[in-house]
Formats: sequence, structure tokens, C-alpha cells
Amino acid sequence: MSEMPQDIGKSFYWYDYETFGTDTGRDRPAQFGGFRTDRNFVRKGKEQLIYCSPADDYLPNPEACVLTGITPLTCLTEGEPESLFAKRIYDEFKRPGTIVMGYNNLKFDDEISRYMFWRNLINPYDREYGEGRAKMDMFVVVRALYAFKPETINWPTKEDGKISFKLEHLTKVNGLVHEHAHDALSDAKATYLLAKTIYEKQPKFWSYCVSLSDKNNVLNLIDEQVPLLYLTNYLIHETKSLVPVFPVFREGNEVFCWDLREDPKELLALSEEEIKKRFYVNKEDIAAGIKPLPIKEVKVNRFPFIVKALPYYRETMAQMFGLSREQLIERAVYLRELDKGFFANIVQMRNDIKRERYSTNETPTDIETSLYSGGFIGEGDRFKLEQLRQMDEYELSEKFRKMEFDYPGLDKLIMHYIARNYPEAMTQQDSEEWYNFKYQHLVGGLNKARTFEEFFETIERLRQEHPDKEDVIDEVYEYGEQLKDDYE
Repeated sequence: MSEMPQDIGKSFYWYDYETFGTDTGRDRPAQFGGFRTDRNFVRKGKEQLIYCSPADDYLPNPEACVLTGITPLTCLTEGEPESLFAKRIYDEFKRPGTIVMGYNNLKFDDEISRYMFWRNLINPYDREYGEGRAKMDMFVVVRALYAFKPETINWPTKEDGKISFKLEHLTKVNGLVHEHAHDALSDAKATYLLAKTIYEKQPKFWSYCVSLSDKNNVLNLIDEQVPLLYLTNYLIHETKSLVPVFPVFREGNEVFCWDLREDPKELLALSEEEIKKRFYVNKEDIAAGIKPLPIKEVKVNRFPFIVKALPYYRETMAQMFGLSREQLIERAVYLRELDKGFFANIVQMRNDIKRERYSTNETPTDIETSLYSGGFIGEGDRFKLEQLRQMDEYELSEKFRKMEFDYPGLDKLIMHYIARNYPEAMTQQDSEEWYNFKYQHLVGGLNKARTFEEFFETIERLRQEHPDKEDVIDEVYEYGEQLKDDYE
């Protein structure tokens, strides 16, 4: 793998969250661990291990507490309000030249960050780009290593014989220190040690991975219009999660690529109705013989792993894909010469279908979980939010009521921010509205919130399944009882 220019990343920030559940839009962080190194893996500055005090509008998933051993009572004792917790993390991520790095962070931890920043009036996105900033995911790096340099480290296997990519399994078989799985700082350190091992054993491979955190390098590779190997976001053990693709159309940060295992000439024979039907297929469609369109969507700003296919396309790979080298080249040439307007029309069809399926004119029930449904906040509203965050709680509570916002529901987001972090600054009417909001969620289950009924049922089940975790379960139960007292 040839190295590409690297204009980003003076340092890596290694991090991990432990959370009170797995729903990134609704569940809350419990613990954060992180530290900084330079590009040569030399530690810089102090490490962080901080807890987030839970707000009283939310019930944790007891299963998460049993898994991590972290209870809401622990976080109430040792933690700080989410507004301060979020600001500490944001300041580390936002530092110029920072590449943020975790394990499976693009799918989980990064989403926890975005929703947390959103709830706390912080820009959810600007710490991800500009001034040499970027993000990587060691889960992607490790899967790419298995596909291209499997001899580098030892690989753990599951009972079914397939490779396990769990962090705790990888550290164990490679003799790396991982003292406490499901402790945020311990997991961040384990991620760092695994990356350092790869960096020392495969420096060129590591450098190539880092270069892909810059979307400009990804776009330069795509613009060469050659067959590529793309590491998919889901595990396919038979092909090591690789797919041979050819980029056919770009829209913003999305690049649409044709899966070269399928003959693109067949596409021309499909009617518009057939193409639409194959964009989004379900299990019933597949059972009926309807195959999804062989188009992969590569997001250039989400650290995709892609590499030129031909240098690696030998007989073993041809057999793995059921696609000869000659077929690979022939299909790529065909697609390169095809009118780009053809694929532009297909992408437009896809956008129309997506809009019909997922768009809604309904006002979101909870502004906190509508991060991706309301569009981006305009510069004027963003400026006002930054002003409000600089104020003390009483000035904030007074001033925001006199402001007008273009983004629907932003006044509710601010009010809830005050209620969670500065309840002493609420008016009597605010307190009544906040109580009603909590009641609708904790008792009524509005917007798929976890209710007291669900919470206590889960605890009773866990008592039967985990008698050895009695102390943790008792603490979680006590927290729920204390919260429930306000609603009886």
C-alpha cells in the first residue's frame, strides 16, 4: 500500500465511553476515559477518567450496569453534570491536529458524543473536521489488517471457528495488558496498545490507514477511476468483509460504487420500476428472488478503508469473489465509459424513495432525539447557542426566552438543558412543565423511553440470571426507587 499525503493529525486522542445502554440517541454516558499521544505513540499530558451524573428524566438499562459494574448512584457520587462532562470531552476532541480514535467508535461512541453535545447546546460536528482534525476507528483498522496483513498479530476464534474482533479477545491472545474490560480508561489503553503493536510491526500499513482519515485522500483515490477493494461496515467472514467495487457517482460526502461481482450490463436491461423495487428490499423480497441493487454507499468522511484492487488481485482473491481478474478489469472499463448521467438518475430515484420512506412532517416528540431529522442548525442559531453557553445559569434562563430561533424546537432543547443542569434557575412554570415531561417518559414511555415498569421488570430478571451481581443490582434498584418516589 503506497503512502498518501498526510496533512492532518499532530496527535491521537484515545478514548472510550461506558454507557447506561446501547441506544445512542436515548441512553446516556456513565463514564469516559481518554488520553493523548503524539503520532509516534508517546504519551502527552494527563489521562482522564470521569463520570457523568445522570439527570432525573432518564432511567438506565440495568443490564448495562450489570455488565460494567457502574451504577447511577456511583455516578451521582463521583460524577459531574452532563454539561461539564460534555465540555471536558469536547475541548479535548476540538484541539487542532487531533485524530480521535476508539474501538468501534464510528458506530457507537461517536454517536454517543454527537447526541450528548446536541443535548448540551454544543456543535455536534465541528470537532470532527478542520484545523487538522479527523477521526479513525481501530475496529476498521483491525479488520483491514486481517484482510491484508493477517500474519501481523494473533487472531482469536469463536466457538464456530470464525474470527472474533472483540477488543478483549484480541488483547488476550496477543499478550496486551487489558486490566478491566468495560472500564473506559482501560479499554482506551487497550486500544492504544493494539494500535501501537500494528504501528511497530506494519508501519506502512498503519500510515496508509491514518491517511484515509483525511477525506481528501479518499477522494483522490476514488477520482483515479480504478477498481477498488472496499472494507464493508458489516462482517462477511467468507470474503474478509472485502468487496470489489468501482466508483460511479458522487453526491456530497457519499460515493456510490458498483459491486463488481455483478455484471453492470444487466442494469441497462432493468426498467425504472424494477430499479426502484431493488433499492430497498426486505426478507420477503429476497425470498421471492428479488435481489438488492449491487451498489455500495461509501462515506468519504467516515474513515472508509479502500485500496486499489489490482495490486492485490491474485488467484486466491479471484476465487474468493468468484470474479476473474479479466472480468474485474472488463467491468471497470465498462463502468468508466458509461454515461455518468445514467447513475445520476439512479441516485435521484434512490433519494426520492428514501425521502418518501423516512421523511415526516410531524414535529418530533423529543427534540433531544431529533438530531438527524431536523437538518443542520443555521449559523445565526449556532451563534446564539454559543452565547448562551457562556452565561451563568440565571442569565441563561432569562436571556434565552427573549431570543427567536429558526430551528424548530430549539427553545425546548435549551429549557431541558437548564432543567438537567441548573434546576435552581427554573421558574415555577418551568418546573411544572419539566415534571410533566418526565412523567410522560418515565411512566408513560413517550418516545420509546425506558419506563419504571420496564426498569423494575428487568431488575427482577437480572436477579435470577446474575445472583453474583447482587450488590450492583441492589444499587440500581435503590436508584430507581428514589426516582420513582416523585411519581407516586
